[in-house]
Amino acid sequence: MKTMSEYIGQRILFIQPSVWKRFHEMRAGEELLATMQQRGFFGTRWEVSIMNKNWEIYKQSCWRTALYIREAGYEMPIAEFIRDGFRSKGTLKLPKGERLKIAPHLFKRYCEVTDENNQQFVTIKLLRAFGEKAEVIQQKKLELIDEYPWIIMLAYIVSLEQKQQASRSAH
Repeated sequence: MKTMSEYIGQRILFIQPSVWKRFHEMRAGEELLATMQQRGFFGTRWEVSIMNKNWEIYKQSCWRTALYIREAGYEMPIAEFIRDGFRSKGTLKLPKGERLKIAPHLFKRYCEVTDENNQQFVTIKLLRAFGEKAEVIQQKKLELIDEYPWIIMLAYIVSLEQKQQASRSAH
């Protein structure tokens, strides 16, 4: 099985096959790398399948903004994404004390994953507004993304949530 760093330089896309379903695929050409599906009435849980492992990214309630990550079938989260106040960007705390920053930029239509020194590793560039589609650009190899490939999916979820909040507040 390949790791995510082996796809550096290849075009990786997030595709939502149907506008009516909350299901997304991550593909490198014709190869399916990952899938994710939003569950729950308020969309508080995402089921992610990547690199032959299943994960859950979830909120403890619809009123909380923090996202937690756990392996499917387990109760305890291994990581948490805490937003900076009421903003969309925040810090991802990983199991061994590592920290990454995830910062979506709504009007520039991209989301970036950086370390604490603001060194950029992954950018997710939103390509169209109706029916989600986004491109994943990996700038540098990061062992954390090989160890936790769901980080890319989490960054995509954060950018989708920011986009949904912006569309709700516009109405």
